[in-house]
Amino acid sequence: MALLKKLWWLLIAIAAIWLGIWVVVDNPDPVAFTLFGFETKPLPGGLWFLATFAVGCVVALVASSPALVKLNHRVRRLNKQLIKIKASTVKNTDAVKID
Repeated sequence: MALLKKLWWLLIAIAAIWLGIWVVVDNPDPVAFTLFGFETKPLPGGLWFLATFAVGCVVALVASSPALVKLNHRVRRLNKQLIKIKASTVKNTDAVKID
């Protein structure tokens, strides 16, 4: 199962790289932007699009990470509570057994 999961992620990565190359090849026109008073180097429009998409993905991951950390902490805490409840239930059923 782990091998299948790794192959799946490899397939997704290859597809993403292929699509990225396709976007850059289909949009070869050089584009230069003026950002904060500085003019950028003219690069293909597809490359700017991919760079913008990548920066957006990273910002989204960083923005969602506090919520994910909070949820992971809650899951660990609830798992500990569940283990304690199961342990106390097993002790109580052992004590109540009547032969």
